[in-house]
Amino acid sequence: MTRKFQITGMSCAACSARIEKVVGRLAGVRSVAVNLLMNSMTVDFDENLLI
Repeated sequence: MTRKFQITGMSCAACSARIEKVVGRLAGVRSVAVNLLMNSMTVDFDENLLI
């Protein structure tokens, strides 16, 4: 399943990289992409593994 989320409070590339790193470590997450300019994150995950 792929979902898009709005993220606020990011001010730099380091912020978006940190979010990608942390979310990417969650069990069931296949891929994550954070767009700093659009304040969004797209996550592809296995809904059976991610609670």
